Amino acid sequence: MDAIRRLLAQLRQFWAGLSRLRRVGLVAAGVGVMVALLAVSYLSPAAEYRRLASDLSPEEAGAMKTALEGAPIAYRYNSDGTAIDVPVEKYAAARVAVGAAGLTARGGKGYELFDETSLMTTPFVQSVNYQRALQTELSRSITQISAVSKARVMIARPDPSPFLRDQRPPTAGVVIQVKPGASLNRGTAAGIVALVARSVEGLKPENVTVVDSGGRLLSDPHAGDHDNLPTPQLEYRRELETYLATKVEEMLSPHLGAGRAIVRVSADINFQKVKERRETVYPDEKVASAERLNTSKNTAGSAGGVAGATSNVARAGGALTGARGGGGSNSSEEVIQTDYLISRSVRELEDGMGAVTRLNVAAMVDLSAQGEGRRAITAEDVQQLIKQAVGFRTGRDEVFVSNVSLDAAPGPAEPDEELVRLQRFQAYVSLARNVSLALAVVLALAMVPLLLLRRRRAAPPPATPPAPAAPSPEDQRRTELDRLAGMVRDDPARAAEVFRLLIGQPA
Repeated sequence: MDAIRRLLAQLRQFWAGLSRLRRVGLVAAGVGVMVALLAVSYLSPAAEYRRLASDLSPEEAGAMKTALEGAPIAYRYNSDGTAIDVPVEKYAAARVAVGAAGLTARGGKGYELFDETSLMTTPFVQSVNYQRALQTELSRSITQISAVSKARVMIARPDPSPFLRDQRPPTAGVVIQVKPGASLNRGTAAGIVALVARSVEGLKPENVTVVDSGGRLLSDPHAGDHDNLPTPQLEYRRELETYLATKVEEMLSPHLGAGRAIVRVSADINFQKVKERRETVYPDEKVASAERLNTSKNTAGSAGGVAGATSNVARAGGALTGARGGGGSNSSEEVIQTDYLISRSVRELEDGMGAVTRLNVAAMVDLSAQGEGRRAITAEDVQQLIKQAVGFRTGRDEVFVSNVSLDAAPGPAEPDEELVRLQRFQAYVSLARNVSLALAVVLALAMVPLLLLRRRRAAPPPATPPAPAAPSPEDQRRTELDRLAGMVRDDPARAAEVFRLLIGQPA
């Protein structure tokens, strides 16, 4: 406390010793330094960080930390140490540093294992290393899929056998971790199965199993036969419902605001494949296409045998010609045959799978807070818009709209209150830090002249000569007489005036 008091006393003494002009200059200099520091702190943009890697294990995070410190590149941890961020301007350099350390690809080393070869490596170790490298390379390839965050591949190769009946095929298992908010359908799983099967010699697609981190089986030996599996049908239905609901929400959000329209669609889809052939005949519509005339003649000889035999009798429908007495007869017959074409219609219908048989749309909208300066829409308007967007068919589909009060989703214009308070607190802390730094600089600048002044005052005073001894009265009288004689000699008029004053005569 004594030191502080002495310092304050010296400051007051130093301030009292300054002129008014110096005081104004010192105050202006301090204010200028503070303004400059505040301008630098607020005008200079804060360091912006970019995510370098996420979902790191402790081993991977430690390896990346070592690589970044060796660069050196600033970094910071996020998400409880499972993610590393670097400054934006250092992002490219950080990727190069991490890649040089062999940490760019996740899941360990791939074919980089063979960069470090040894003459003492046995064929068994080489085979194991090859399998490890192949598993890592497959994991890296699978993680290139947009919906996959992590992947782990395990390949099992049975020991080779010289007997064909004892040979067993290789198998493989793949564990997938899906990114938050993403989904992995069976089509993508089938692609992963094909990738793994075609990368391992002798591996068949039915021997590859793909599961997600939740233990759900994604692969199927009959994944290509989608007509008999219910899962692809459910995925198709879910995708269609999501597409229609998103389409309607995106149409209503610009007018109502974000989060003020919630739409759900339920679709009934016909997955049956029907092939129908119809043939219609019109008997009243006929056209003659061909006409044929058949003529037949029959000539009989003289009558013989028993009188009245059928040979002497004319045939039914025939014409009896010739003389009776001639003993013979001739007959002829004409037949006209006509072919008609009857009109008919043949129609073949094939109804494919995936046809929508019914749509049920439910929507909750908040019409209380619509955009200013725009025409307000009603629930009926919203219903008509939804019908047009989803392809509504009268008698088949149904749309229900409910006007309720919804809380708008947080957006850039309405940030979270907790986040606003936190940012405000951080701004106050930054301002206090900058002001403290400015005061420290001002005090440091003020301490320099004080230290110099203190050092100057603390210096020993220069030696002064000893004071002369006091003169005696006789010496003083002689000195005065000498001064008077000199005055009479140098300035007689002034000396006469002095004498007149001494004797009391007026000048």
